[in-house]
Amino acid sequence: MKKLNRREFVKLAVVAAPGALMPQPLKVFNDAINQIIGPKQKSDKIKYVPEPIPNAGFGMVIDLGKCIGCRRCAYACQLENSVPDTISPPYIMVFETGSATGVTGHFPSPEMSGMGTTMFYTKLRKNKWYMPVQCNHCDKPPCVQVCPTGASYKDPDGLVLIDYDKCIGCRYCMTACPYNARRFNWWEPEIPSDKINPLVPMRRHGVVEKCTFCVHRTRKGKFTRCVEACPLKARTFGNFDDPDSKVSKLIESERNFRLKEGLNTQPRIWYLTKPKEKIMRWYRPLPPPKNIRGVKV
Repeated sequence: MKKLNRREFVKLAVVAAPGALMPQPLKVFNDAINQIIGPKQKSDKIKYVPEPIPNAGFGMVIDLGKCIGCRRCAYACQLENSVPDTISPPYIMVFETGSATGVTGHFPSPEMSGMGTTMFYTKLRKNKWYMPVQCNHCDKPPCVQVCPTGASYKDPDGLVLIDYDKCIGCRYCMTACPYNARRFNWWEPEIPSDKINPLVPMRRHGVVEKCTFCVHRTRKGKFTRCVEACPLKARTFGNFDDPDSKVSKLIESERNFRLKEGLNTQPRIWYLTKPKEKIMRWYRPLPPPKNIRGVKV
């Protein structure tokens, strides 16, 4: 066994200390030891994560004038990425907001009368706007900066990902993320075998997970599943580094914003605040379709 010098001992103490607040703290402490002095394990990204696309900068544009809050994006995301029901809220949160608040990029305080924002709605209302929120895959991600083991990292093509073999569940990234986009596995995930996507790694108990922009799809020339599932095509995914791409042309509109730009995280999700283009026809969130996910490469 390798002897620890003073610097390595301090590093071990920093990454392992939060284990006292977690379920099975001894398991978390053991994971921390393995990350520093134990043998390196084979990384999930070798098997599940394709290589970054050269000369690409992936991102997404969401047209709030088309979004009706049906949540099909959230349902599709959960099924595509084998997210257990114990993960709550889901990767994609859908907020209800007034049209006046939709252009600022900041959610108003729930205490403000008539200005509250909530994702726990059961009835779609015609006089409201709906805003999906998820990981923004920032160009300057705070989650990557605070990760003590390098589990959170950003690739050259714009995707912020997590190496689950390196994650020790300290949750520093969850605290640093200004978009509340990361989820912790408090329990061992339980998903029926017929609902597991073999193209996506299963995350174990005690690690953090989040939206990956469907890296197993987008780096093979496909769209994210949430883009495919949107019935009104409110979502567009593409390469911002290509000036002729659809996403690049969409953000030429003057009616666009990104969430919390003042924090200088440089998010890669843009929102359009065009007037509503579709009449609201659905008055309750749609149930998840049975065959919303495919598993073929």
